[in-house]
Amino acid sequence: MTVRATRSALAAGRALIILAALLAVPLSQLPAQSWRTLDVSRQLHDSGAHQVSVQYGAGRLSLHAARAPLLYDMRLRYDAERTTPFHSYSAASRTLELGVRRQNLKLRDDQNPAELQLDLADRVPLNLSLELGAVEADLDLSRLRLTNLAVESGASETTLRFDTPNPTRMRSLRLEVGAASVTATRLANANTRDIRVHGGVGSVDLDLGGNWTQDVVLTVDMAVGSVRVRVPSDVGVRVEMEKLLASFDHGGLVEHDGAYFSDNWDNAPYKLRIKAETTLGKFELYRR
Repeated sequence: MTVRATRSALAAGRALIILAALLAVPLSQLPAQSWRTLDVSRQLHDSGAHQVSVQYGAGRLSLHAARAPLLYDMRLRYDAERTTPFHSYSAASRTLELGVRRQNLKLRDDQNPAELQLDLADRVPLNLSLELGAVEADLDLSRLRLTNLAVESGASETTLRFDTPNPTRMRSLRLEVGAASVTATRLANANTRDIRVHGGVGSVDLDLGGNWTQDVVLTVDMAVGSVRVRVPSDVGVRVEMEKLLASFDHGGLVEHDGAYFSDNWDNAPYKLRIKAETTLGKFELYRR
């Protein structure tokens, strides 16, 4: 097993330990809930690039582009007995930090969940990072001007999408998956050459539809789980695969010179290069 696969397996083990701890807490031992709401926003005064960091431990999260001239608009429902909301902004460094810090382990209450609704400015470049725990996340990144995107997903179900092309060139899109499920759609609209996925235990579904304007390199490192990649049929595909006790459904690609190639690789207008490493999992490629 390679060093990267070993590191992913260890991350998967840590995620499973956290899940076991959460499930081991009896309902009778959980403290009483004290629900509160918080609405906070900030006007947009600086057109420069901003760094935005979001931390959210448990509940539901929805993220959209703001329709007003705001830097952000956060609407939060939280349990004050277990969590502490925070929001801070530094005008000097154009840094925004917000979300909820978890104080005590708890089972997610699906009957009465915590919820964070967040709108972010679509008029300035954003370097966006999200750290998610046991979260059901709906990330609509359409219209946002993203220069970087990093999503760290622990024990969550995360959906992210780009329904419109990102007007700013993104340097890198990075997904860190623990014991989680991640679905990403229309990723060509992210306007990035570099997509990286690191996973422990979970499933990842990547749809690379959208507006292709450049070649893309997709790097996947998955320990225990499944990866599904969907690519438009007019895009040339090259796959380098390292696997251990894992399956690879290559969607009709032809193997030669240590890699797998689509039949249109030489003359395709745009090309996708996939470098994948998986252990005890499944990798599937679909061309449509």
